[in-house]
Amino acid sequence: MRAVFSSLIDLVAILSFLAPLTGEGFGFLRVLRTLRLLHTYRTLMELREDMPFFRKHEEALIAGVHLTVFVFVMTAIVYESQRSINPQIADYADALYFTVTALTTTGFGDITLEGKFGKLLSVFIMICGVTLFLRLAQALFRPRKVRFPCPSCGLQRHDVDAVHCKACGTRLAIPDEGRD
Repeated sequence: MRAVFSSLIDLVAILSFLAPLTGEGFGFLRVLRTLRLLHTYRTLMELREDMPFFRKHEEALIAGVHLTVFVFVMTAIVYESQRSINPQIADYADALYFTVTALTTTGFGDITLEGKFGKLLSVFIMICGVTLFLRLAQALFRPRKVRFPCPSCGLQRHDVDAVHCKACGTRLAIPDEGRD
C-alpha cells in the first residue's frame, strides 16, 4: 500500500511539471516534489549524518513536514476549487482558515465549501487531518524506535521493547526508565 501511495505522489509531482501548460492554477502541486526529495534515501542519510538534531528528532520532523505540506496543498486545492463559486473564499487566507478549521475538526461553520466536491473535500481534509495530527503526536510523544547501537553489527534503531537485534540476533541491553 505504501508503494502505491508513493507512486501516486510521484505521478502527481511529475504531472505538476505540466501545470504551466494548463495555467498556474495547479502549480502548487510542485511542493510535492520537495516532499519526495526529503524521502530519498540519500537525502535522509545525509541529514542523519550531518545534523544531530535531525537524527534525534527524525520521526517528529518528518511528521511535521508531512502535516505542513498537507495543509499547504489542501489550502491551495480549496482556494483553486472554491474561489470562483464561493464568495466566502475570497483569498488564500480564507482558504487557509477553512483548511485549518476542517483539519482540526473544529469547523466553526462561518465558511463552508459549496457543491458535492466541496463536501467531499471537507470530509477528506477532516479524516486526513485527524490521522496526520495523531501521527505527529505519536512521533513526538511515543517514538516507535529507540537509538541504541548494537555492539555486534552497529544497527542504530531498535523497537522500544527489543531484547535482541533484528539484524544479527545479539542480545541487547537497551536502557529504559525502569532500570538503574
